[in-house]
Amino acid sequence: MFGKRTEKDARQVELEIQFEEGLASKYGIIVKRILPIIVLSLVVDVLGFLMIMPLLPQYVQSFGASDFMIGVIVSANALTAMIFGPVWGRLSDKYGRKPILIVSQIGTLVSFGILAVADSTMMLLFSRLLDGMFGGQVPTINAVLSDISRPETRSEKMAYMGVAMLIGTVFGPMIGGYLGSINMAYPAYAATFMAGVAIITSILIFPETMPEQRRLDLRKQFHKVDENGNEESIFNRTVKLRLAQMFGTTMMFGLMMSGMSLILDRRYNSGPMAIGNIAAMMGVISFIIGMGLMRPLNRRLGENKILTGAIILFGLAYGVYPFMNTIKGYYVFMVLLVSGSSLSRPVVRSRLTQAVKPSQQGAISGYSTTVRSLAQTVAPLITTGWLQIGVLKMGGLSLDYNQLIGISGVLVVVMLAVLAFLDRELNEPVPFENLNQQ
Repeated sequence: MFGKRTEKDARQVELEIQFEEGLASKYGIIVKRILPIIVLSLVVDVLGFLMIMPLLPQYVQSFGASDFMIGVIVSANALTAMIFGPVWGRLSDKYGRKPILIVSQIGTLVSFGILAVADSTMMLLFSRLLDGMFGGQVPTINAVLSDISRPETRSEKMAYMGVAMLIGTVFGPMIGGYLGSINMAYPAYAATFMAGVAIITSILIFPETMPEQRRLDLRKQFHKVDENGNEESIFNRTVKLRLAQMFGTTMMFGLMMSGMSLILDRRYNSGPMAIGNIAAMMGVISFIIGMGLMRPLNRRLGENKILTGAIILFGLAYGVYPFMNTIKGYYVFMVLLVSGSSLSRPVVRSRLTQAVKPSQQGAISGYSTTVRSLAQTVAPLITTGWLQIGVLKMGGLSLDYNQLIGISGVLVVVMLAVLAFLDRELNEPVPFENLNQQ
């Protein structure tokens, strides 16, 4: 389908081998052994998280909360993650990835435990705030993937996150949906157990990809100061544009996922088991794109064209969403949305990490978490706000919540298209000398 391997492909493979051999000989980091462990660790984290998240709006609703209050509690996690994300990222640059991962997982276990025994909306709110405060898992694993990859092939490594997400996405909501149909608190208890498994897994087998000697080497190699003696800022024009792209792509998915269970119930009269079926479909799509298409698409088309295609899919999804009045139509919408998200996520992550030095990967992962968290804070408030309003009347025009959600999505698509246009001259990775000698 994509043709034979070119000389350029062969050169990329050769450089990748040299890079991995350099990591192995100098720091004892065996990339091929690390990737399965990363996937396993992230699967355990995501599985616990996604047992809860799709059902969280209904769980909160069982306490008598309004639609908008549901949005506030769903957003609470992202709000504190937005504040603390850069902190965890910088700490992982300073102290290594593994200890930060374990500390954040312990915080997650405590927050899930509080969620399980909550007897009021205030306890629910506190548990979500606490979970966001200790939400260092994803930025840390992002940084780990950056540690073990070259800029030119980073989006291919980032696709492994998609594999882990897919497994969690398929089985988490399915298990949560089954448990939630028995008792709405059971998914929270199960997630607490999974958080404990994640801690044990990280302690016993998760590798350290930023050992002390490597941290020292990178600081020596890439430490720069400006004319006033201040350390060079991480925020250049490229970084700002790509953080904005991360905000937009996260909003695309968050607008729907934050209120999916409420929409399925209200618009299609579907319950928790429908979430499991949709999650299975999402997982299949993510797997096909992440493991089957991402590498050949990246090498034949490049990241910019992939991102453009993803933006088109987002536009189609939210353009047709208001008209999908049957559950079959909703599946069509989700196919478009998940395809766009599966294509855009690894590309946006990769392009962002290419814009900073290897010694700043933890920091930029932290800031990317802040930006994603900002989007995850805003998106539920928009979606549940429209659900709360129901119908917006302006003069002779009347728009229901489905049309309002669709319009919100299209506006974000326009923003993404503008950002992609502004980023058009920044196509090449930032050339860091001797990168393969880390």
